[in-house]
Amino acid sequence: MPEGDTIRRLADRITQRFAGQRCLRCVTRDPRLVGIDFTGATLLGARSVGKHLLLRFDDGRTLHAHLLMTGSWIVGPAPTEPEWRRRVELWLEHGRLTGLDVPILAVVPTADEDTLIGHLGPDLCAVEPPDLDEIVARIERDPSTPLAAALLDQRNVAGFGNIYAVELPFIVGVSPNQLIGTIDGLEAAIAIGASLIRVNARLGPQNTTGRKLTTADHWVYSRRGRPCPICGARLEGWTDDESPWKRASTWCPSCQRVETARSVDLSRARRLLSLHPARREPTFPT
Repeated sequence: MPEGDTIRRLADRITQRFAGQRCLRCVTRDPRLVGIDFTGATLLGARSVGKHLLLRFDDGRTLHAHLLMTGSWIVGPAPTEPEWRRRVELWLEHGRLTGLDVPILAVVPTADEDTLIGHLGPDLCAVEPPDLDEIVARIERDPSTPLAAALLDQRNVAGFGNIYAVELPFIVGVSPNQLIGTIDGLEAAIAIGASLIRVNARLGPQNTTGRKLTTADHWVYSRRGRPCPICGARLEGWTDDESPWKRASTWCPSCQRVETARSVDLSRARRLLSLHPARREPTFPT
């Protein structure tokens, strides 16, 4: 599933390419959009909120999309995929915008966008840095929740996906299975996660190491069974079906032991992210 940084980059691309352009033709092939036509309306721009994409038009309507695991948008060129996969197509003045296999689509008055996104926690990839204190307060409301599950709950914080629910615990030396109520220094962990995702939203690839910034690079994500890059122990993990939060996970049984109480290791995080530009973010803990 695309995470908040990916959707933010998509929204920025759409805005940069099409903002201010009039829709010349509109075709919808989704039963939820029967009768919807944006022809003649001008696309004001795109906004992302967490994993939600909002396309705003000057006639007071917003096209809402959530990509889940299957959807994508083609920005600019004409699509070559079969028509039945093109859930919505917008011919704009200088290109085409096509929603491909998008599983969730809706049109609402722009003034009513909160009916779709009002339940979300602070948006990590918003223009202004998120309120980290509010995020921590939301997460700590349920101390019996495992760390990874709390990070993935969009009601706590909007934007983290499974990459960050795996990588952030590893970076700070806490198991994704450690219960929220037993973690000391949660504020620093959230600040580091916010710094990572905000940098990745600007630079492009979902890089959590800083070693190769031009491509996606991760410490332990999807590396279950391989040696830990820090201590060499064999990485353990959950499959989607095994995981209590129904998402695959990976952790080091030595570096990230579940304990009665566990502290965020800020020195470890600084060391692992020494090459990452997230270190220069204002949200990164000093």
